[in-house]
Amino acid sequence: MNKEELLQELSIKVNSGEISRNELFASINLDANTSTSSSPLKHHSTFSVTKMLYALGAAIVVIGIIIFFYQVWDNIGSFVRILITLGLGLIITATGSYLLKTRPDDSIGSIFHGIGGLIIPGGALVTLSELNILSNTVWPVAITFCIIAVFYYLLNYTHKSVGLTFFTILHSSIFIYLFVAAITDGSNYYNMGDIYAYLTMAIGISYLFLAQAFRVGWNKNLVGILCFFGSFAFLCAAFSRVFDSGLWQMLYFIILIGGFYLSIYMRSREILVLSAMFLIVHLSFITGKYFADSLGWPISLVILGFIFIGLGYTSISINKKYIAN
Repeated sequence: MNKEELLQELSIKVNSGEISRNELFASINLDANTSTSSSPLKHHSTFSVTKMLYALGAAIVVIGIIIFFYQVWDNIGSFVRILITLGLGLIITATGSYLLKTRPDDSIGSIFHGIGGLIIPGGALVTLSELNILSNTVWPVAITFCIIAVFYYLLNYTHKSVGLTFFTILHSSIFIYLFVAAITDGSNYYNMGDIYAYLTMAIGISYLFLAQAFRVGWNKNLVGILCFFGSFAFLCAAFSRVFDSGLWQMLYFIILIGGFYLSIYMRSREILVLSAMFLIVHLSFITGKYFADSLGWPISLVILGFIFIGLGYTSISINKKYIAN
């Protein structure tokens, strides 16, 4: 019996009452009240449009506030400057907290928190400037961002919001860089770039650990973002070490192999794509450094081209076999 005959027979039995609709749906593990496939798509589409309009509105609000600050800045005193920056940011954030409590199923509260999160850091710096707290050291700014990070951590502890988690991670990262800058201020380090490179690698690894920890729970929407920025920060900072070190030039290949393995383990397209991209960059650097002035340079280019093709094919295969499923 082919598919058409089977469907026709089922239709006859359902119409005659020999088989009920509930029995038919139950036999194939479907709910009789399940709507058609167009309904979820319509809901998803509506949800996406709503999110897009929220984000667009928030961006317009922030731009409008910045233009307003620019127009009135020279005509107002210190107190008003603090009020319309830090004060406004805190008011918008408080509104976001109220909306998260009263309308937890909507995204409007997160949008207000997003606007406040963009205004508060600038308002805090304006406050430091207007109160003449800024000095020749980085310590006042570092302490300020530490307070902001703790502030968002406490908010996130209360509301458990993805946006608040993002701002907690962001301001904590900024504080770490400022803290290192503050404690090394005036030091006789030969090359501060080395310190920041290794610091960036450490922060990148911490983002990947957070991404793995967030895979289950209310922060799972941050997994892709953390995988991207974590792997990019680590691979970019590690690549900065290869220019003057033969050891790092060899070690970087091992790092990239680890990146491909990690993309499979964490099922992350972001790590896979970035590992492939940085492998191409590193191979180009190696061939350019050691073969550019030799007769083997054209042959190296041909081999490198085939390697790139193989990397593309391998990346697609890894994505289909281990990540996409």
